[in-house]
Amino acid sequence: MASARALTAAAVALGASLAGGEAGAKDIKVGYFCPLSGPVAVYGNESLEAARFALDEIARSKMLGDATIKLIPADTAGNPGQAAQAVQRMIDADEVTAVFGGCTSPETAAAIEITEAAQVPLLSHLAQDTSLTQKGHKYFARISQTAKTFSANAAQWLLDSHKAKSVTILARNDNYGQSLADAFEARAKELGVKVAGRVAYEPNGREFKPILAGVAEAKPDFVSILGFYTDTGLIVKQMGELQIKIPTFANTSPAIKQFREIAGPAANGAYGALYYFAGSIDTERGKDFVKNWQAKFGRPPTQYEGMGYDGIYVLADAIKRANAAGKATPEGIRDALLATKDFSGATGPITIQPNGDVERPLPFVQLDGDALKLDFLMK
Repeated sequence: MASARALTAAAVALGASLAGGEAGAKDIKVGYFCPLSGPVAVYGNESLEAARFALDEIARSKMLGDATIKLIPADTAGNPGQAAQAVQRMIDADEVTAVFGGCTSPETAAAIEITEAAQVPLLSHLAQDTSLTQKGHKYFARISQTAKTFSANAAQWLLDSHKAKSVTILARNDNYGQSLADAFEARAKELGVKVAGRVAYEPNGREFKPILAGVAEAKPDFVSILGFYTDTGLIVKQMGELQIKIPTFANTSPAIKQFREIAGPAANGAYGALYYFAGSIDTERGKDFVKNWQAKFGRPPTQYEGMGYDGIYVLADAIKRANAAGKATPEGIRDALLATKDFSGATGPITIQPNGDVERPLPFVQLDGDALKLDFLMK
């Protein structure tokens, strides 16, 4: 547990930083945890690059006056135990005022246990497990849609945009995959879309052809694969090897280069829903983000970069509002986060609900060769 001394020190340092008080006390310490190595390192590394990009802009604009946010990163390798240890260390040793991150739901769930006990706000930009906001946590918020909302919207898109009458669901056999599948199946049935089959596959599996033989036999209008890019890529690849030419919804995977490398030519034509798709947000802020990112990196931002960028801005905005209200404390930042309404994000308008969930746009895309094209933006 974080000591009362650590919490008090963090609050005092934050107040001094924002007030421009004592010399050298102009850093607002914020912890960052995500996988920076391992099979899902792309989530953490891209998010971190964008967070730093945002922090440079925030510092130049003097959004927080003379104060600057000092990001303290930690690599979780996607391991919940490592995430918990890293966040505990950030609170106890680094005396962070807030924590940002959580690229997977399991590591975020582990971190929440630490931040709730310490009464330190945690803002996740990618964690989707619906249960994270159903347990009465007071210091957690996110800017990613819950698995339930995300999947329900995907089922709606399947009917509205593609007139699908039947679907087979293939989902990872873990909390992430099954929570997505539960919501997708429930909404599909409500809409009158027949669920021709639902299979839970093991996340570390390598051979999916027996499952796919059943898919081919059922002949659904669509296949919905609800997993990470690693397993989704293998499934799509093996669909190609079996000459299964059924339209496929591949979760967030089509935007990830590694998915395309794993799936090979079979990836072409796959559909997905992304946290964010560059160019889909037709606002000044949305356009400026893409333009400025393109100028620095020579390419559009990815979905994880967009979410990392907006996540830091949402947190900085909450810090600014907390200070303006005379509550430059972890509790004050928590209150400001939960009061976020119609924030003009680069990835679209963001409203955080009282339980920590979010209202935001959801873009659907299709992979065309190595390029993505917007299929539909659900607002």
